[in-house]
Amino acid sequence: MSKPQGIVIMQTGFVGDAVLASGLLRGLAASGCGRVGLVVRAEFAALFESHPGVHRLHLLAKGARGGNARLAAELREGGYDVALLPHRSARTALIAYRSGIHRRIGFSQSDARLLLTDRVQYEITMHETDRNAELAARAGVPIVPADRRMWLVPSPASVAAMRERFLRDGRPVVLLAPGSVWPTKRWGEERFAGLARRVAGKGKHVVVVGSSAEADVCGEVARGAGLEEIDVAAGTLSLADLVAIVSLAERLYTNDSAPLHIAEAVGTPVTAIFGPTVPEFGFGPLAPGSHVVQSRGLSCRPCCIHGGMRCPIGTHACMTMVSVEEVLAGTGLAMVDRV
Repeated sequence: MSKPQGIVIMQTGFVGDAVLASGLLRGLAASGCGRVGLVVRAEFAALFESHPGVHRLHLLAKGARGGNARLAAELREGGYDVALLPHRSARTALIAYRSGIHRRIGFSQSDARLLLTDRVQYEITMHETDRNAELAARAGVPIVPADRRMWLVPSPASVAAMRERFLRDGRPVVLLAPGSVWPTKRWGEERFAGLARRVAGKGKHVVVVGSSAEADVCGEVARGAGLEEIDVAAGTLSLADLVAIVSLAERLYTNDSAPLHIAEAVGTPVTAIFGPTVPEFGFGPLAPGSHVVQSRGLSCRPCCIHGGMRCPIGTHACMTMVSVEEVLAGTGLAMVDRV
């Protein structure tokens, strides 16, 4: 089977999903594939606008009147012969179908799988980057494991700005990302504050990061740890700035959430705390130096694949049982300075 002349990757899910799909960009670039397009939500454009693996970026303005039709027309003009659909939503499949792209390769568990020309089994025990690589393989572009790693490229301007803001005193920066869109995935403000105190006590510059919706959570962690207001970067950083500061950090401590994947995509070691979900679902860290912390022996976990608004049995034991000592034990704070 000859290689496609033009491939578009369609991932219109959350920011973590888009970052995970960047493994396909690395793999397709390494394979010598022709033109590669990428479809993501418009609010995530900054992650990929200057990406060397993207020949053309297509943006979905979710909720905009006529946005789906405009995107389908744009893809039709792009001249792609293959669409890879890591996202399993009906909307993504419908846009691909209306674009007229000859081959539309997605997962057999997609909501609108009948609109796909090729269906690949979604194996829940595979890592997401390996699952996505199965889509490329079906297109005749096999991706070796070494080339499936996520791939983001920090903006030089944002890197310079983050150096000036957070690295001026020479201390290594360690990031804490205590938020999550799912409350059950949060380790808790008090425990993150305790972690921040311990890490700061080792001479590290602790910075708390999060979205604007997580400002209260991040503020509580900072106050509990006695951090300065300037060290709370919740909702004050652009996505480009977030990628930059993560790339400069010595380590990131986080829940099972998008910052985990951003760190993996720029090569920063991660300590990830898993509770209602498990890394075996395919979203755990893989990079050298990264570490997973989780409560074992609980018959109630995993209770869901994505997280939930409340603990089904009302205990949240999967998170409350994880101590600061356990989180630190995986690294021993024996971190190599990267700045």
